[in-house]
Amino acid sequence: MLSETRRSLAGRIALGTLAAGAALSLSACGQLPLLPPALSGDNTEETGSPEPTEEESAEEETTEPIETEETPEQVDPEDTNVVSLRVGDCLNEMDSNADETISEVPKVDCGEPHDFEVFHATDLSGGDTFPGEEEAAGLADEACIDAFEDFVGVEWESSTLEYTTLFPTAEGWEDHDDREALCLVLDPAGQTEGTLENARF
Repeated sequence: MLSETRRSLAGRIALGTLAAGAALSLSACGQLPLLPPALSGDNTEETGSPEPTEEESAEEETTEPIETEETPEQVDPEDTNVVSLRVGDCLNEMDSNADETISEVPKVDCGEPHDFEVFHATDLSGGDTFPGEEEAAGLADEACIDAFEDFVGVEWESSTLEYTTLFPTAEGWEDHDDREALCLVLDPAGQTEGTLENARF
């Protein structure tokens, strides 16, 4: 079972280092190597480019272009404020702040490889005073276990999938009336593509 993660206020930290590193890696890998010019196979030196004959020109015009398969470009994660996450959003590994809170997350399209999918959101019960991390984590944990089977299709205890939670900080709870806890499903075996809804494993 993964440890819970507290949600932080918006804008406490700028870009996460993981997302920035991924962007740098992609740009570095995107350069193509320089290739040598094609050899003609003729050992004699050419003094100039001869004009093509009418017959050669006609052949060039009627030659159909060769279709090539385009490799789809991988989309960089979009750094998103954690409080704007909604059910159905997907994201990659999150970087925590020095105080172990989360401010921004690398959100990606669910069709791309990703680490987490938000499968449930709930408002935690409680008064104006933050109940403490342990109590808030317990309330979030309970809500996620209850929602897990409805989403995945099997109960959490018998599933190979795991989940983690994001829940409010004391500051968010008391100063900004933030009560929302989020449940995130993940596959411990690695990244997934598409949704895990009704995965049944």
